[in-house]
Amino acid sequence: MDSLYPQEQVSVMICVIKFFKGRGFWGPLPFYFLLCLLLYGCITKFEPKGTDETEGILVVEGFITDDESVITLSRSKGLSYKNDPEDMISPYRVTGANVSIECDDGTQWVASGQNLGEYTVETGKLNPERQYRLKIEVDGHEYQSEFACPMVSPEIDSVFWMKNKSGQPVNIYVATYAPDSMVQYYRWSYREVWEYVSYLQMGDGYNPFYPDGFPFFCWGKANNSGLLLGSSEKTVSGKIIHQLTEILPWDDKLSILYRIDVKQNVIRKRAYDYFENVKKNAQQAGSLFAHVPSELKGNITCITDPKRTVIGYVDVSSTTQKRLYISPHDYIDVYERPKVDNCNVVSRYEFFYAHNIQLYGGRIPEYFLVWDWDISELTGDTIPSKYVFNKCVDCTLWDGTTQKPADWPNDHSDAHTVQE
Repeated sequence: MDSLYPQEQVSVMICVIKFFKGRGFWGPLPFYFLLCLLLYGCITKFEPKGTDETEGILVVEGFITDDESVITLSRSKGLSYKNDPEDMISPYRVTGANVSIECDDGTQWVASGQNLGEYTVETGKLNPERQYRLKIEVDGHEYQSEFACPMVSPEIDSVFWMKNKSGQPVNIYVATYAPDSMVQYYRWSYREVWEYVSYLQMGDGYNPFYPDGFPFFCWGKANNSGLLLGSSEKTVSGKIIHQLTEILPWDDKLSILYRIDVKQNVIRKRAYDYFENVKKNAQQAGSLFAHVPSELKGNITCITDPKRTVIGYVDVSSTTQKRLYISPHDYIDVYERPKVDNCNVVSRYEFFYAHNIQLYGGRIPEYFLVWDWDISELTGDTIPSKYVFNKCVDCTLWDGTTQKPADWPNDHSDAHTVQE
């Protein structure tokens, strides 16, 4: 009975009462009530082993690669973990650690900076005849990965998109090739950047009185959140085509200009098996490294306390990259932004009656003036004429930024053309 949940515990109590009542023993109710309490006291909540026991252990993610290596440090999450934005960063990201990369000839490169648990180490070109490992010092303990020689990643053949028919998602793929005599294991990652505009802007036929530099145009950014793995082990030609992501036809990513930068790393068979196990665990737990099983280990150990558990596999591999642009003119659908609720421009009278708000005397912070000013027939004062929600005209309120990437290839006046 110790494996019953609270709702099942209540069901047991009800069944006991019904059992005695059906047999004519309902009279001495206090006695049976006491019996139920005793039974209830014998029931404890079931909690699976091997998951919360590893909550809070160090989790290491990243590659040792040419030029710039990014290492992410975090803590494993327990059964109480909730997948929300705050939990994704704090308190699970680890800051204040000393991170470095060491060569077997004694050379060391120290992380030049860290941002929300991401540590950047610049090594320059790796020597294929030397071995490298990661070193971490945090919370009074020292961790290190195993020494390994750099694996050479082949060039990415192509990054391309496909669309079955009108109204269907745009699917983005990576294609790569390994010689027939070599079994290769891959891991990919990507970064997306896209330009979009506010829902209402000057081009919509309005005549707004916006200040100079008002945020009509913005850029959104995102990284892949899952593990992207592939193997040429079962292929005849060594050619691999792997789907990276899909974009729905009404997504703002496709409204003006979209870019995806794909990185490819060849990894060892042991690393591939490790990441496959992590991926399966993520599918069951709902998040990478949430509810980490105690047997999920990689190639990192704690030097100061060998019995201390640490999760992670840091391989040594060169990185190859390829970039793809997509604009609305590239595919058969004409981008049509979905209608946004409450983005109708309405008069002050409509706002007054709909929201019971007194509009005279200045604008409401939640709304923005999008039209002209009128003269009040009652007082002769100038008053706002038409309003709309701020989110409809300020593109930064849709999780974007007005900071244009330095290498972004187009201007607003020619927004649908990629200028290489």
